[in-house]
Amino acid sequence: MRLIDLLTQHPLLDIELPIRDIFGPLGFEVHIECHEPPIAPEDLGHEAFETYARSPDAYIASLSFEVPDGFVEVCRFENEDAIVLLALKPLTALAELLLAQEETGEALAALARERRRQVEVEGWTTEHDDQHGDGSMADAAGCYALYAHEESDRSPVWWPWDDTWWKPSACATRDLEKAGALTLAEIERLARAEQREDGAA
Repeated sequence: MRLIDLLTQHPLLDIELPIRDIFGPLGFEVHIECHEPPIAPEDLGHEAFETYARSPDAYIASLSFEVPDGFVEVCRFENEDAIVLLALKPLTALAELLLAQEETGEALAALARERRRQVEVEGWTTEHDDQHGDGSMADAAGCYALYAHEESDRSPVWWPWDDTWWKPSACATRDLEKAGALTLAEIERLARAEQREDGAA
């Protein structure tokens, strides 16, 4: 289950709060289609009425929903006023994470934890990372990724730093978390460098 699926089951959707007011602040552009439920045989034809009467969920699932480019359908539900078909377009990093699959979200959280550990425990602050403009953080990330399934304590030939900083784990997942966090650090460094160049231009 995605994080967004947990959010769409929240009681907030049951109250009279505009859907855009719920998802907009989280970084989403919102696309909604509303349908009147067929509560009488003449509504949308006898067959639609019978389908809805027999199984509202099946009827709602059968509705056509043209989702615009860049949007993702996240849920269909019925409230007191209408049947609502909801699609969201992520505009922020938070929104992208909310739409990620559960497994992806858990993996990204592990990378974020390791990145935070590197900053808080190792002292690898943005100022520290900005000194590595030679791509060495990317090289280090590559080493941890390539050697995640090896059982050698010797640093790879292309390890960019002193051997004392080569700290492989017995767990491949842990080494991949280190690789991912170093990759994040390098992406962040490149973004800061680009911002400085844009500011100087």
